[in-house]
Amino acid sequence: MTAEVHIDEVAVLRAAPDPVFVIDSDIVLRYTNPAGEELLGYRQEEWLGRSMLEMVHPSDVAHILSSSETVLEKPVGTPVETRVRTAGGTWKWVEIVGRASLATPGVDGIVIVARDVTQRRMWEVASNDTVKFQQVLQLSPSITLLLDRDGVVSSVNAAFTRLLGHDMSRVIGHPLADFCVEGAEHELRHALERATAASRPVTCEAEMRTVDAEAPSRPIRFEIVNLLDDPVVAGLVVTAHDVSDLHSARRTLEHLARHDTLTGLANRSVLLEQLEAHLAGDRPAAVVFIDLDRFKPVNDLLGHEAGDELLRVVADRLRQVVRPGDLVARVGGDEFVVLARDVVDRRTGQLLAERIEATLSMPYLLTEGPVRVSASVGVALTDEDTTVTGALADADLAMYEAKAARRGEPVRSAAHRHRNANQRRRLADDLATGLPRGEVVAYLQPVISLATGTTVGLEALARWHHPDLGVLSPIAFLDLAEDAGLDLLLGDMVLHSACATMAPLDSSLRIGLNLSVGQLADRQLCDRMRGILSSYDLSPERLVIEITEHATLTRRAGAGRVSPEHTIDELRQMGTTLCLDDFGTGYSSLTHIRRYPLSTIKIDRSFVSGVCHHGEDRAVVGAVVGLAKALGVNVVAEGVETMDQLAALTEIGCDLAQGHLFALPLAPSEVAGWLARYGADWRGPMVRQPV
Repeated sequence: MTAEVHIDEVAVLRAAPDPVFVIDSDIVLRYTNPAGEELLGYRQEEWLGRSMLEMVHPSDVAHILSSSETVLEKPVGTPVETRVRTAGGTWKWVEIVGRASLATPGVDGIVIVARDVTQRRMWEVASNDTVKFQQVLQLSPSITLLLDRDGVVSSVNAAFTRLLGHDMSRVIGHPLADFCVEGAEHELRHALERATAASRPVTCEAEMRTVDAEAPSRPIRFEIVNLLDDPVVAGLVVTAHDVSDLHSARRTLEHLARHDTLTGLANRSVLLEQLEAHLAGDRPAAVVFIDLDRFKPVNDLLGHEAGDELLRVVADRLRQVVRPGDLVARVGGDEFVVLARDVVDRRTGQLLAERIEATLSMPYLLTEGPVRVSASVGVALTDEDTTVTGALADADLAMYEAKAARRGEPVRSAAHRHRNANQRRRLADDLATGLPRGEVVAYLQPVISLATGTTVGLEALARWHHPDLGVLSPIAFLDLAEDAGLDLLLGDMVLHSACATMAPLDSSLRIGLNLSVGQLADRQLCDRMRGILSSYDLSPERLVIEITEHATLTRRAGAGRVSPEHTIDELRQMGTTLCLDDFGTGYSSLTHIRRYPLSTIKIDRSFVSGVCHHGEDRAVVGAVVGLAKALGVNVVAEGVETMDQLAALTEIGCDLAQGHLFALPLAPSEVAGWLARYGADWRGPMVRQPV
């Protein structure tokens, strides 16, 4: 029999504030009041005659059928909670109670009174999830805190208290910034303010107070995630990491980037920097070049440890003999330079040279026994026309003259300087003539993967085939090229030569190309490079641009000049990759790793040479490799010469290497043959080709 609802009862149901549904014994909808329409979003006529089970969640259907049978047996059923689908497609939780039949005669059906309990269900779930969240927070090995909108700690796990030593009860309810050392709280507060308005994580570093008297503070890196609108969390989730080791490694690296690891003296980069600054101030100085005589026999007869001990004692003696404010630098194996500031007369320079020579010629009592060495000393006085290169060249030549003569005056005169200037001018003229003739070519040195033994690329190294002097390395002519304005042409010729050799080879091999200060400042550099690469049908992606830290810090003024950053950005847009060369010998290595889009860094050979014998060098290489891996940057060790060095670098985790162990720089005619024999695995019979 069709269910009917009496008119008076309908009036009552229509006025009811709760949703009401009338269904028959087959659970087909026969009536719903306005509150029911509002609950589900359907108009009555859209659902009349259809089974209510169609809107019940599939997982709840069996339970509803069982409940409807119970209602038919009892006057009033037990409240049941179920999920129903609304007209908008969402699910709502409703609590329903059924009454077997209306009092009106002739009605065969069930009256369902419903109540929306979605919000309560959500809060119950949220409450359970909040408990779980707190459990996860406490069990997390990472330092984790929950902060409110104002940065006040509402929850913190034991990892935080273990690290800093503060009782949990003293942390909760207090602003996190209160635990910063004085002056560091501003950065943290600013980060928290930014996080409350951000959809992405916000990071910052702050120095935090501890209760440890020996280590009263620690640098902490925070990552702040805004979950203020999350019903479960309703706060700022802060994860923290102790970066003390990273900061310590950074300080060590930044110190070692400017100092010789064996002696603790300044390195060549610091010498160049300070000499340039001194000359820029129009202040006179004496540049003293020192070379130890008979050092090699000490190394050969007593061993490297004795040689290292001797160099350390020499460094100590030099520190004692110079004046306060003078700079002592180690610039080579047994070579040192002193920058004696404000020396204005030859007599003062002469006395300084004699004092250094006498001090270094005194006997040395080493662990292996007493030894005696001497020193050849050359001095150059600067004036208003002196350049950094000129001062070092003059002092170097004076040292060699002193070594040859072992007598006379080691201070270079103006006549010496003019004679050397004439020699440099003649060599510069030869270079200007030789470049268009193709006398400068690119020799290529393989770069090896330590994991596979395969050759992954080759670095282009300029060699000048001088018609009278033979094959010259860059140290003999790079400064000349820059001084004569030939550096751009030189760079183009090296790239031409490298491309001509590489074009027919495996397209996966990369070409390493060094750029000078002048090239980085040249506005037209990238256009010319595109043209050269295109002429050999080579993609810019095959090019690895190698730059030194000094080059990135040097600015060239004038028309057509741009900043190094401008050129580096344009090179990146071309598709080339960037390598920081001679890492550890420049001004601020870590700064450059973060500033530029580097794919590779090269560890300077001075660290590689000592990786087996000096704990400091091994620690530096290990720190560099660890830092590089953390930043996703490859590491190349340059100057690898022995199997022991290779084994140490492999153990540390270095990615790539190059050096005489694998191959000397190869002439263009030798490259294809070497690759055919050793390219797939260098660990065959090694043939050393002469430079």
